[in-house]
Parts: sequence; structure tokens; C-alpha cells
Amino acid sequence: MHKTVRRWVYRVERRYDKLKHRYKRWRGYSPVIVQPYMTYGTEKELWIAGRLLEAKGIQGKIEDSRWRNLLHMIRRYQSAEIPFTEIQLTLGPDKRTVYTDGNGYFHYRWPTPARSNIQQPWTKLTLQPADPELPKALQHTVAEVSIPNDSVEFGVVSDVDDTIMHTGATNFFRHAQTVLLNNAHSRELLAGTSEFYSALHNGASGNANNPFFYVSSSPWNIYDLIAEFIHLNNLPKGPVLLKDFGLREDRWFKSGHETYKTDRIETILKTYPTLNLVLIGDSGQKDVYAYLKVVKAYPDRILAVYIRDLKPNDRSQKMTSAAKEFADYQVPFAFIQDAGDAVTHAQSLNLVTEKAAEKVKHDAGLAQADGHKQSTTQ
Repeated sequence: MHKTVRRWVYRVERRYDKLKHRYKRWRGYSPVIVQPYMTYGTEKELWIAGRLLEAKGIQGKIEDSRWRNLLHMIRRYQSAEIPFTEIQLTLGPDKRTVYTDGNGYFHYRWPTPARSNIQQPWTKLTLQPADPELPKALQHTVAEVSIPNDSVEFGVVSDVDDTIMHTGATNFFRHAQTVLLNNAHSRELLAGTSEFYSALHNGASGNANNPFFYVSSSPWNIYDLIAEFIHLNNLPKGPVLLKDFGLREDRWFKSGHETYKTDRIETILKTYPTLNLVLIGDSGQKDVYAYLKVVKAYPDRILAVYIRDLKPNDRSQKMTSAAKEFADYQVPFAFIQDAGDAVTHAQSLNLVTEKAAEKVKHDAGLAQADGHKQSTTQ
């Protein structure tokens, strides 16, 4: 019964999308834009993804009020996607086409690209709607595909909420306030994160250029905000892999937080069979359990797991027990309070240079002192 109802709801929604698309084509779309997503690939295979939307000109500024940020967030979730429309992909002289789905998304696997068109660590393509009748906000946009070079030592998979930025994900009201009323400029970077991630990016040699992957259960609607936050805070550039909350024919909603992250990480491991990973998350959601699943399946591919402990004095017995299991697979695991804790552990595993570790610990100490000073003066 549930399967039948879900199937019909999905088909009705898809039919509605088609009718809406036809109506808007007849009435006339506002100028559209191809929003490219940073993806990853290899010299033999590229993955390209993005979404075709009516351009809304959402660009957060440091002086924006909370009210303006709220309006921008509402506009992100009310995205006017362009379904069932052809997108042209251009890589050097080569051109390919792909169609958007009912929600305006497109995904394309580009096999055996010409080697002369591949650049490491980033290969760039141009994207544009193939339909000449669609009004365009921009003639084309540029998509970037991460292709690790031969000098890399390992890769890093990082969560976003409460791992690189304060969101208060364990407190519904605080989380809602942070998400709805702040933009990329006003969201707060966790102290020392930029320096710690730079140390991992440079690796034990100091110039490894290790790839980063940001995996979050946040929806694709806020991709631009997260990507801008990473850029503004000088975090290593990397694909931002988010989640589609849309209805599916085979299930009511997409996979849960734990399954989603496990699947994403396993895909990265399969794409790069010789690339080992460092996993970084927080204790607020289910990162510990997702990462443990990965470790059980790939114990020899995970170099370390770091979990930012949001409630060290109120840790559940279930989480404590899960944390102990990492030792059974000889995978180093650490609950961390700040970047200083993390980099000390990473240095002991020869993941970062001594010079980089000392800088992170110094900066983390200054941030901690500033935080204590502010708390005593309030």
C-alpha cells in the first residue's frame, strides 16, 4: 500500500513539474543561470553536476541584516528550477549534452576525456543552457572538477555543521537561528580550523596538495552559502557534497544522515583506490557511527578519525562504545575539543609537519585565550 501511494505521489509531482515547465516556457522564464557544483574525478573519468535555476541574485554581504539574511534563505529554498532542459558541457574543443531532471539537477559522467584537456589539481569546464530561447543571466558558468595529482599523501573528508562552522546543530532553536539569520560572512568559523586544515592539506611533506571533500547532510539549496564560507575562511578548496531532499519513487525521502555519509565516503574510496583518508566530524549528529561503518569496510584505508566533542561531559554510552571500536580495526581515533588537540594527534601520526603543528597550536591557544577574556568581561 505504502509503495503504491508513494509511486503515485511521485508520478503526480513529476507530472506537475512538466506542466509547470510548459506553462513557464509559454509565459516566459526569467533569466536563468547554470549553478555548477564542484565535483571530483580522475584523468580517465569526470563527474559533472549542477542545477539550472532562474537567477535570483542572492549574494550575501557582511553588512546584511538578519532580516535580509532570512529573506535570502527563503529565496534559496523557493528556488525556481528549470526541469527537462538540455545543458551543454564544454571541455576544450569537446562538447557534450545532458538533460536536467524534474528538479533542475543534472549529473553527467564524462568517460575518457582527452588528456590534453585535463589539468591537476583542478580541471575547468564551461556550462550553458543549450536552448537559445531561454533568457540567460550569464552566457556560461565555469565548473571545476578536483583531480588529485601524484604528489598527494592522503585525502580529507570533513563534515560542515559544528565541524568547521558553529551552527548549534544539537539545539534546534539555536541551529534554526544560525541557519536562517546568518550568511557566509556572519557565520562563525571554529577557532583554528583554517590552520589545521591547511596543515593537513600540505601534509607531511609540506607541499602535498592533499584533496579535501566536504560532506554534509544540508540540502543543495544552500550550496552557494557553504562554498562561499569555505572560500572566505581560507579553507582548502574541495567538492561540497550535499543532499537532495526531494521525493523518490523508491522511497519517501532520500537516505538518512548516517547512510548518506557512508555512501559518499565509500564512493570517494572507490573512485581513488590508492587514496587513504582522514575523516573529521562532530558528536552532534551521527558522524561517529557513519565513520565506524566506513572503517569496518575499509580498515586499511582510513588513517585517522577526529570527532569534535560538543558535549564532553554528556557523551552517550552508545557513542563511547562506538568510539572504542575503532581500536579493533587499528584505526587511530580521537575526540577533540579544538584544533590544538587535533593537530597534536595528527603530528604523532606524521600527517602534518612540525612547523605547521606548532603554528596551529599557537593560534588555537590565542583563540582560546581570547574566548576566555571575552567570557570574563561579559
